Amino acid sequence: MTGKITYKKPPYVLVWLRAALEKEWQKYFATPVRPDLMPGHEAAQAWGYVVAGYFLLEQGFKAILHVRGKKPPKIHALSVLFAELSQEDQDTLRAHYDDFRQTFPGIRSFPLGTLDDFLVNLDGERSSRGHYTGSFDWRYFPTEEGKGKSMPVVSIHVMHEIVYGCVRLVGSIHRGSDEPSRCSYSWRLRRYRWKDYRDWLMIRMNSPEWGQGGDRLEILWGPDYRDRYDYLVFEGDRIRSFFAPLPNAEATELAVVDRRSELDSFDPAEGFRSIGWVASHRSAKRRDPESRHVMY
Repeated sequence: MTGKITYKKPPYVLVWLRAALEKEWQKYFATPVRPDLMPGHEAAQAWGYVVAGYFLLEQGFKAILHVRGKKPPKIHALSVLFAELSQEDQDTLRAHYDDFRQTFPGIRSFPLGTLDDFLVNLDGERSSRGHYTGSFDWRYFPTEEGKGKSMPVVSIHVMHEIVYGCVRLVGSIHRGSDEPSRCSYSWRLRRYRWKDYRDWLMIRMNSPEWGQGGDRLEILWGPDYRDRYDYLVFEGDRIRSFFAPLPNAEATELAVVDRRSELDSFDPAEGFRSIGWVASHRSAKRRDPESRHVMY
């Protein structure tokens, strides 16, 4: 055995990495870790997800290096692998991390403020032989005492989110398309909200009042932590959608209509009945996306 590592072709790397992440995400969504007064019991519940998360992060970083044409080093330390990425790819994943911390419920209080800090924390301390102890302490947690003074702080949601960023980045590099920044958590929530917006607009377009509002700007949702709103601009027969800060009032002559409270109380089933669509595959009110980690 020479120890030589041969990597799969990029299309297979992309598909298998995505499939592995999606299955872990599905499992965690179905059976999440429950808070427990005994930290050890909570860590034991998380054990399988965390160990898989370490491997997924390692594979994600190595996949990026591979599709960039750079030979991944034979190491497992996540902070070291991350440092091997180009500055552009590092910044993309940092932005992904920052956006998730600001957007996902409860994660803003997560004690590790940057992706760099999170990865150094996951690697843990170094043993007398120079090996990082973090992943080993988690891997053998059920039966062995840890080598480090404390266990690395972990968020399974954050692990999954960064691997998701790696998957999207690998796809972008391989296909030469997509914008990884448009796959951040804020943008995924925006696409989720648009499922309801489409129903709401369809009902309005089939009502007698449609077309009587004139040129205008309609606020649908917001603001978020970057002062971005979902809004529509109606000009003539044209409708444009935006996820961005509102334009300066002095820069637009459009009337502004706030539709946020209307959308908050929107009931698709009742709306479709109001235009005579008694049966509709869109009749069920969707679950609040903030109650779960929206990924696929």
